[in-house]
Amino acid sequence: MSDKVVDMRQITKVFPGVVALDSVDFDCDRGEVHALVGENGAGKSTLVKILSGVYEPDGGEILLNGKQVRIPSPYAAQQLGISIIYQELNLLPDLNVAENVFLGREPRNPLGFLDIRSLENKAQEVLHRLGVDINPRTPLRRLTVAQQQMVEIAKALSLNAQIVIMDEPSATLGGQDLERLFEVITALKKQGVTVIYISHRLAEIFQVADRVTVFKDGRVVGTSPIAEIDRSTLVRMMIGRAFSETFPPRGGSPGEEVLSIHNLTSGRALQEITLNVRRCEIVSLTGLTGSGRTELARAIFGARRIDQGEIRISGVPVKMKNPRDALKNNIGFLTEDRNEEGLVLGLSVQHNAALPSLKQRQRWGILNLSAEEKIVK
Repeated sequence: MSDKVVDMRQITKVFPGVVALDSVDFDCDRGEVHALVGENGAGKSTLVKILSGVYEPDGGEILLNGKQVRIPSPYAAQQLGISIIYQELNLLPDLNVAENVFLGREPRNPLGFLDIRSLENKAQEVLHRLGVDINPRTPLRRLTVAQQQMVEIAKALSLNAQIVIMDEPSATLGGQDLERLFEVITALKKQGVTVIYISHRLAEIFQVADRVTVFKDGRVVGTSPIAEIDRSTLVRMMIGRAFSETFPPRGGSPGEEVLSIHNLTSGRALQEITLNVRRCEIVSLTGLTGSGRTELARAIFGARRIDQGEIRISGVPVKMKNPRDALKNNIGFLTEDRNEEGLVLGLSVQHNAALPSLKQRQRWGILNLSAEEKIVK
């Protein structure tokens, strides 16, 4: 008897002006990690959104455990044992861990009131199943992005999901956090859970996947056991040609010093940090979670209090009391949590892109929208 859990046949999806999926065949076995790779716009995310009920296909059929099904909504997908974890996590920061895991499915006592003890115990059971040491009572906003991702996976398991889709789960992870994610995926495999894993990081694919399917221009180029394919072949399938250079040649030699940090201290996270950065230079800050990388970046940008030390820009001492001071000194910052700290999701792309230079396009409190549109374009 076949152990095929997912069998998608001749799946087609058309959006105005573009064929996103063109007669795609895709299948997964029970307890398998099946990776999807391809360039942006190749069709990977469209396929998993069809499987998770976000889109309905324009053609083709879907079989789960050998039975044909229709998945008209994310709720229907959940009822069929399918959960998806997006790169941008779908959690509520003002609730605690347990409340997020069982949101909308909270246990009740005989009188109909929320059974908090049962809620926390059930959440603890799921977290323990993942081998994750997080207190269920912890407010979500106090967790790191990596820990929040574990909460998202716990939520999927609490739904008794047998198919877990991970769309770029490692985009904000590295080092120890990434290894922890791989350990969780291995644990899911042992429990018979099928994982569909989307990533652009090819090294991860060879570390975690059993099979890999390559997408290009809305079609499947090929599927292979990971043990029977190498990196160069995989890249050639993705882009349609040989790829001889992973990184382009570096530019000219670095120039004069533009940023100098001396004995910077901020709370317990940063103690007497000294760093120098030159023009046209890329400096990487590395270390395990909690080592101070993010805290240093936030301190330089004025988003974290500096207790002592000095920052110089092109040799001139500056005070970074807040992000406004950093912007005045032509320093930009891309936070690891774009949704919470980097964007105002209720505003348009145009307004978000122009926010840092808002003052330059207003007079007496009135915005010059035509100037804003021009600069963003």
